[in-house]
Amino acid sequence: MTKEEEMTVRERARNYLCGYQLCLDMLKLRKYERKRAAKFDELCDCEDILAGDEAYWKARIYEIAGFLGQMKNGREKMILYYRYVKGESVERAAGLLGLSRRTAYRLWNKALLSAGVLLERINP
Repeated sequence: MTKEEEMTVRERARNYLCGYQLCLDMLKLRKYERKRAAKFDELCDCEDILAGDEAYWKARIYEIAGFLGQMKNGREKMILYYRYVKGESVERAAGLLGLSRRTAYRLWNKALLSAGVLLERINP
């Protein structure tokens, strides 16, 4: 695999895994909108549409979490878990895992490559 292909695979994995936090943020936004609407009596007629979106976002969260569960290497899985599910920085994940900063970045890059390859196998 060439460097360009590796970068593309890593980028695809990174974008996929970033979807976890995006979905969490969207669910929080919907919860806020509901509270605000109830507070100001602005309940909209689009409640069924909002519920559909929430179901999609929750399903997407479970899909990404399940994807991480399929990874073989435990250290790679954990660094991706802390980075994308818990929203920690790589440096903070390094501290939680007892790794040096440099080792954590190496492991993160390796984990993204592994995740990208697994993602290509699952969703070609």
